[in-house]
Amino acid sequence: MAIKVAFIGSGGIAGYHLSHLEKIQDVKLVGFCDTQADRAQARAKHYKAKAYADHRRMLDATKPDAVYVCTPPFAHGQLELDAVARGCHLFVEKPIATTMETAQEIRDAIAKAGVVSAVGYQDRYQDIIAKLRLILRKRKIATAMGYWMGGMPGVAWWRVKAQSGGQHTEQTTHIFDMMRYLFGEAKTVYAAASRGLMTAVPNYDVEDVSAATLVFHDGLVATVYSACCLKAGGKCGIDIYCTDCRIEYVERQSVTTREAARTEEIRNVADYGQAIDEAFIAAVRTKGKENKVLSPYADACKSLALSLAVDRSLAAGQPVEV
Repeated sequence: MAIKVAFIGSGGIAGYHLSHLEKIQDVKLVGFCDTQADRAQARAKHYKAKAYADHRRMLDATKPDAVYVCTPPFAHGQLELDAVARGCHLFVEKPIATTMETAQEIRDAIAKAGVVSAVGYQDRYQDIIAKLRLILRKRKIATAMGYWMGGMPGVAWWRVKAQSGGQHTEQTTHIFDMMRYLFGEAKTVYAAASRGLMTAVPNYDVEDVSAATLVFHDGLVATVYSACCLKAGGKCGIDIYCTDCRIEYVERQSVTTREAARTEEIRNVADYGQAIDEAFIAAVRTKGKENKVLSPYADACKSLALSLAVDRSLAAGQPVEV
């Protein structure tokens, strides 16, 4: 029997997942909802589904098995709660919310309903990350530095902090999440930021640059840098310094291990985007009995907590507990 899937949000990131779902057998796309009617209509026409302006009407009319929520950060909340209340399994794009209160309410609703959940931290599904985790098991880690440094995305809501959460919440969340996946949980965050380089951009109130120092429960100290003001020379990934080598993870590309007399590079081969959607749909088919989702919603809440701790530290001017 085909798995019926509906989308709340029909823009670019929805297209990313749709390109993967097309390749999975027995998936039927039944509905698309978007605040921009033309986007929902275009998707619906292409997939021979129906377009809706109201997500509740779509959920009630199409009765999907699974729902993808592909909206900007500020829109998360009632959309997920309404889907879960109808017993729908849930895939949510990151960041999952702009407040912990919203995320925790959704987390608790998912747990109560017993539905499958997944969040769009697709970097966990890279084959190089599985290999990197094995490499790190044999090393003593001294410190690490993470980066999401580049330009500003063009969508209008991104530059408004109340809507996006700022770069450390909307983009650098991938780096915070990967640090958790590689190193475990952080207990303390101390952050600083600067502004003033993007004065020509209208309606802009996010930080130009930020640096967040994390102290993990095992004592590891790492720093994560964000910058959205660069026109060239950006960097995304993590530099890991071990007592006997340096490891460079270039996000979604490669892992290079540099020892005193040897350098080894491994490059990403597998389609990690395809892998995340296949894992979710497979879990939905078995109603969670066979679940290989690497980032369920409850775990993603912990990555959001790291990003939001940056804001609390910025406001307090001192370290904060995660």
